[in-house]
Amino acid sequence: MKYNTLLSILSVVSLVVAKPTKNIKSCWSKKFNIPCCKSTKTVVRSTYDGEWGMENGEWCGLGLKSTRPKDDIPPSPPAIIDIDSINDPAAECNITDITTGDSLAKEAPFRFGVGLNGGALSTSTTTSKTMREVIKYQFNSMTYTNIMKPEYIFDKEGCLKNAENGSEEMALKFDGIVDGLDFALKNNIHIRGHVLVWHKQTPDWFFRKGFNSENEFADVDTIYYRLESFIKQYLGFIQFNYPGVIDVWDVVNEAVEINDGSFDNSTGWYTRTMTENEESLWYKVVGPDYVKKTFEIARKYALPNVKLVYNDYNTFQTYPHDKTQAIIDLIDILRKDNLIDAIGMQSYIGVSWPSVDEYIRAIERFTEAGLEIQITELTITAPSGDDWLEKQAQQYGELFERIMEQIKKGANITSVTVFGLQDGYRFYSSDSTKTRLLDHDLQKKPNYEAIMKVLKSNKKENQKIDDKEKQNSKNKNSESESESSSEEEKN
Repeated sequence: MKYNTLLSILSVVSLVVAKPTKNIKSCWSKKFNIPCCKSTKTVVRSTYDGEWGMENGEWCGLGLKSTRPKDDIPPSPPAIIDIDSINDPAAECNITDITTGDSLAKEAPFRFGVGLNGGALSTSTTTSKTMREVIKYQFNSMTYTNIMKPEYIFDKEGCLKNAENGSEEMALKFDGIVDGLDFALKNNIHIRGHVLVWHKQTPDWFFRKGFNSENEFADVDTIYYRLESFIKQYLGFIQFNYPGVIDVWDVVNEAVEINDGSFDNSTGWYTRTMTENEESLWYKVVGPDYVKKTFEIARKYALPNVKLVYNDYNTFQTYPHDKTQAIIDLIDILRKDNLIDAIGMQSYIGVSWPSVDEYIRAIERFTEAGLEIQITELTITAPSGDDWLEKQAQQYGELFERIMEQIKKGANITSVTVFGLQDGYRFYSSDSTKTRLLDHDLQKKPNYEAIMKVLKSNKKENQKIDDKEKQNSKNKNSESESESSSEEEKN
């Protein structure tokens, strides 16, 4: 099985001419919430589902039908849980204050998201009816911190059965995520898909012959076949059943490493070979090309309005080697083939490192490189002392002030996600986390108020600028009309 045959329909920017859709009533792309093209004939992108053009800066479907084979239809979702039958650990919380008045999503000039904790459906944030109400009011984006990763989606028993029948196709299970997908679809909330490929939380047996950890490693072509099978099924299931919900994917996570002895720089971008004294199986079995191949496959199966992201931590670090530059160098390779749309800055920030200046300098460098920036897992370590809440508020307030300054200077920051809804997560019996915006009772903490103050101030300032520009435009129109009247009187 040659990998090249599996990527025969690779998405590329082209100038191929296709027939525009004449009968909008039979628009094939409408099922994806993407209209069909009305006038353009130019194919801007080709994916597994069809050919796509652009009109007025928006994607549209070209031609009279999809290019997906008629017999290749993703499965319907499994049944969702009865949310009212679940014992809600947050049921006793009074959420009146957090679900009225101020809203982060309404005030922010970008998507404001939240990370959903839990390592199973039973402990997932969206399994709480109370927490759902908070998410609906405060956020317009969310990210599963765990249960969309490969080890939760791979169906090992199904894969073993496929192997017994001589097939390398992946078997997947979606029962852990459909409740959140359904909730998001019904409430106009976006989900960041997290994550397709990572050196962690991808089981060893995925790389082995027969999907068996006792066997030797499979060859590279087989691994790529399985990878394509996985991504094709995963994206197809979500795009068919929950159109528009996941319009961003972290395609590859943490492939760059700058600690000596743990990277291969022959690639030009400090490719990770090790992590915490363990080999990266992606690098060991497949080699460094797995990063680009994963983006190629993702671009092939993702709808054109789905953004593909490279996501990493410590994106601001410049020693012992320059990680910021290494990431830019990797992204430049991907951009040459139109395979990537944004950089994901995880943004785990300690009490003393990085400094705000160091963090902001990374944003400046990514902006200078012409990149869209998404802040994907924002977590600031809580300071010590009795006044930690006040200090924490200062940390968050200062960071958001500086982020707003960068946006005013031209930084294309399209989303900010705080990783977790509440301190002392109620689905866990002993969670001592203190980094989040809401406390154990889902009440606003001072850091929430500090962020809100910055967002409101920014919005007010922008409104003043808009009002001034409108007034200037009105004055110019009045002057122009007066001049025209004067000329008419002279004539």
